[in-house]
Amino acid sequence: MPRSSLTAEVREAVETDVAAIARICSTSYRDAYRDLLPEGYIERSVVAFYSEPRIARDVAPSPPEWFGYQVVEEDGRLLGAAGGGMSGPASGELSLIYLDSAERGRGLGTLLLERVTGQIRAAGGTEMWVSVFLGDRAGIGFYRARGFEPIETVRATLSRTDDHISALRMRRFLP
Repeated sequence: MPRSSLTAEVREAVETDVAAIARICSTSYRDAYRDLLPEGYIERSVVAFYSEPRIARDVAPSPPEWFGYQVVEEDGRLLGAAGGGMSGPASGELSLIYLDSAERGRGLGTLLLERVTGQIRAAGGTEMWVSVFLGDRAGIGFYRARGFEPIETVRATLSRTDDHISALRMRRFLP
């Protein structure tokens, strides 16, 4: 029986979280997109964004562009990570949310989303953006259920002309 997410705590990541963040993000990224994206693109992305050296550089905040990694922890174990920052004076960007696959469906992703939303709101953000791969029905559904609306389709980060990977840009206004 799954544990209740009520005992989970969201907090700012620290240096000792780097290995767990790298493991969660890399594993979740591969699991989420293995049937949607080419293997080469997945591995390029994991190396570029979720290697331990990259996460170690980014674990600390450098506001307003990056608020640092946020993690959800329960019983001393990291279950997920998220991050975002400001992309303009009133616009925030959710860069990532990844959970340990065994922990999905417990509300932990929503806890992480709300943490980053609060950071964006506190920095003066009135709108929040996220990019989701086209075809990622679960991701698009998650964000739509939380008030994000599709706005435009763009070439995905790290996509090359030979792999034609697109992302859906979604936005929600913050009250």
